[in-house]
Amino acid sequence: MSLRILTLTLLALWLAGAALSDLRSRRIANRWLLAGTGVALTLHALALAGDAEPLAGQGWWAPPSGALLGLLLMLPLYLMGAMGAADVKLMAMVGAFIGPAHVATAVLYSLLAGGLLSLCYLTNRNGVLPRVLANLRTLHQAGPPGSTPLSRSAARLPYAVAITLGSAAALLWPLGQ
Repeated sequence: MSLRILTLTLLALWLAGAALSDLRSRRIANRWLLAGTGVALTLHALALAGDAEPLAGQGWWAPPSGALLGLLLMLPLYLMGAMGAADVKLMAMVGAFIGPAHVATAVLYSLLAGGLLSLCYLTNRNGVLPRVLANLRTLHQAGPPGSTPLSRSAARLPYAVAITLGSAAALLWPLGQ
């Protein structure tokens, strides 16, 4: 098995574990995310040492910069109260695996998948639509994003599912290449 296939397999397993945890308890353990990031860094170092093509891209800086970019792109949603901290850290872990060249695409696809997931929740759960409308009204009246965080979420989405789907889509259909 090539190192690239091993890296993709472990990324898929880590994302599946995060999604299952999020579906069950709406939580993702920090130790799971930290271990996944460690695996990404280790596999990247092995690829560079063995002259293999690392998934995150060439250079020692690719995984840390991918992690930082993933974190920074998702952070505004956390600051607005629209996403949990574990989801932001999960995207940082994904960035460590796939690097800065693909993490922005993964974020975009994850946001699209999250929108679809939200629509499913909106249409299948009682009481969610009125709370969503109230939150939209609050956000509209609040001013700049992040100035007034939402006091109550309409529903807690298992956003790791959206991140898993978005990350897979980014690797299957990269943008701008």
